[in-house]
Amino acid sequence: MTITLSIVLRTEGGVAILRTVIISPSRNLADALQPALARLPIAIVRVVEHYPTENELVRLLRSLTPQLILLSVESLPEAIAVVKEIETHAPGVPVVAAGQHSGPEVLLEMMRAGVREFLQAPFEPAAVQEALERVREAAERAPRPLELADRIFSFLPSKAGVGASTVALNISAALAKTPDTSVLLMDFDLNCGMISFMLKLENPHSVTHAAENAFQMDENLWRQLISSCGALDVLPAGKINTGVRIEPAHIRSLLDFARRHYKVICLDLSGNLEKYSVEIMRESKQIFLVCTAELPSLHQAREKLSFLRSLDLGDLVQVVLNRVGNRDVVSPEEVEKLLGLPVFSTFPNDYRGIHEALATGKPVKWDSALGKRFLQAAQTILSGSGREEPKKRRFVEHFSLVPASHTLFPGSK
Repeated sequence: MTITLSIVLRTEGGVAILRTVIISPSRNLADALQPALARLPIAIVRVVEHYPTENELVRLLRSLTPQLILLSVESLPEAIAVVKEIETHAPGVPVVAAGQHSGPEVLLEMMRAGVREFLQAPFEPAAVQEALERVREAAERAPRPLELADRIFSFLPSKAGVGASTVALNISAALAKTPDTSVLLMDFDLNCGMISFMLKLENPHSVTHAAENAFQMDENLWRQLISSCGALDVLPAGKINTGVRIEPAHIRSLLDFARRHYKVICLDLSGNLEKYSVEIMRESKQIFLVCTAELPSLHQAREKLSFLRSLDLGDLVQVVLNRVGNRDVVSPEEVEKLLGLPVFSTFPNDYRGIHEALATGKPVKWDSALGKRFLQAAQTILSGSGREEPKKRRFVEHFSLVPASHTLFPGSK
């Protein structure tokens, strides 16, 4: 089995951060090496205190996707065997050797195995930095393809109370009904976190725990953090924690882990446009801006859309109109005119259906009118066709339209 990885040089403040694994049977050598790395843009995601078997190495490469491996040469034959297995299962991931001695034989054999950098103890920070800079430059010159899921969808409410969490949950559950489509729903609304309530989840872990352990994440830890609702995996927001800060580097690392294990990732955002929310939207394939046909909601939708356009994210935005009724003052056509975007999907107002779903801790009934709309939206998302076919309005429904001479906002035409 070959794992196709690449050197993805994530940045924090413009500085590349390399996810790094240290493989060293010598604990003293590993301990001596880490201080030399302390001030460098390095995230040590694992220290392996033995030469791993092939199966162990494959699991490590799959779950951690290191961008750099520091390998001690305590045993030259075993170290060379590890280098060859890395090249077999994850071609392109650079290996930097480290050891107490760098005799000609050791250097020659490691070079034959493909290792171009050797760090000799005691590890001088300047020498370590120069070696890793050469590795970084080589990685930038020769990027390799990365096999990660790109179906990341963010759900952003225009304002609180428009039902974005309901939309995110039910579309996620509808996506998970598709055969061979693994789906993850992550609740990043740390101010409210309704997904746990809606599904009656009791898992004490949350996205903040996952973010805090993003650089050390593996499959065993992941299974403890998530909950399942049928075929849908859920990472809840946990208890309200308005003061928590999640760094962009942790967001990217967490999303990279999820992208290796799921085909579709849905993210429920708070709408407050936190720094981490903006980072999530930058990683998204589409941003679903959820609003209702009410003036405050549409005003806030227009404001958020303007903000996203200022970040060059406007092309990712799709408008979702929730709780649509026959007597709405503002029609979907008027919403499109006001926002300057087509409405991707509309969901009918079904108070009773939502109430019953909340009472049972499940998605809405799929055979209901609302459930069918969620299923249809999910299939449209997977097909990548852009928007659903507009539903033809019955003759009597046209009487709910605002006359063309009226404007809803100053300056609207």
